[in-house]
Amino acid sequence: MRADSKNGLMYSAFMSERAPFPNWIKPLAVTAFPHYTEIKSTSTLIFVKGARTMPNIWAHIRFGTEVLDVLHIDRNALAKEWLNAFRIGCQGPDFLFYDHFLPWQPSTELNRLGSLMHNVRCGPFLLSLFDEARKRPFADPAIAYTLGFLLHHILDRHLHPFVFSRSGFKKWHHQRYETAMDSAILMRRAGVHTGSTPVAPDIDTGGRLPGEFSSDFLRVVSEHYPAIAGKITAEQLDGAIAQMTRAQRLFYDPSGWKGRVAFGQLSPFSPPLQIPDWDVLNDAKQPWIDPTDRTLVHHDSADELWDRALEDAHATTAAAISWLDAKTNEESALLKVSFSELLQDLSYETGLPCGGIPVTYAESVVPQR
Repeated sequence: MRADSKNGLMYSAFMSERAPFPNWIKPLAVTAFPHYTEIKSTSTLIFVKGARTMPNIWAHIRFGTEVLDVLHIDRNALAKEWLNAFRIGCQGPDFLFYDHFLPWQPSTELNRLGSLMHNVRCGPFLLSLFDEARKRPFADPAIAYTLGFLLHHILDRHLHPFVFSRSGFKKWHHQRYETAMDSAILMRRAGVHTGSTPVAPDIDTGGRLPGEFSSDFLRVVSEHYPAIAGKITAEQLDGAIAQMTRAQRLFYDPSGWKGRVAFGQLSPFSPPLQIPDWDVLNDAKQPWIDPTDRTLVHHDSADELWDRALEDAHATTAAAISWLDAKTNEESALLKVSFSELLQDLSYETGLPCGGIPVTYAESVVPQR
């Protein structure tokens, strides 16, 4: 059964893409079975009847905050500019998906770059990003941004398989799952109701990459994704950051009037007005299939995966900060190796080595509306 817009299933953003991409990024085909859905040759950036799934934001901010606390970094002593840079950094490459975020707008090279960055040269890109940022003092917002970017990767590589498996591939299910998970995690771990708390002020960096970092960021993109880098400008990168903040202001809908005016079109993107009453975090430890291998079954809850990600982040981020703080070239070279060994080269989507099996299988647990 072919996936296309007529039957309401998904079709890949890459169906009309002619630029060189890894050979596993191809038009996607779907086979439905009673207990799981098989997706062949998919990618991060997915279109559903022309509308992109958009990443969510709150859980990544919370995770970054917890890592700062674990590392005994006094948040009260940090400038608001640094903290906002850190929080926008905690969104990792997801900011690229906000370029032309409205459903009727065409996909862009930035969108495609976002998908590449989730699956190709993930570790080497981050290593180069730190190499670029370490020329600056720790108080520079670009350092905050880069640390946040690392933490986005670490949380994703631990939790994304869980989310892909349990959200499935039906229209809007991935988006609904992530907004529900954001809501449940923030209430449990921070007492924050995402439906009544605006996030835009916490990620506002003046509509640009923090610390005037866009040219540096593009230089790293050119090193690892040269085919697409030539089609992108530093100004476009800043523009995607501005659109991300704008989108979060639009999606914030505590009274629900925006959703009503938009005939429900915003609801998949807006934080839920009520805390989910279904087991989005898998506290019951129900089985879920591995999204890369349908013969593997896991029972982990989101909390268990989160705690593993925290352990990973503690060690990896501490190694990164030690490298940033190196005093000599010899010390820097040794600490860079230590950091890279912990970082590895793992996909944001699967937690497996980049270039391996893509997300392929899922069984949605999202309640039907």
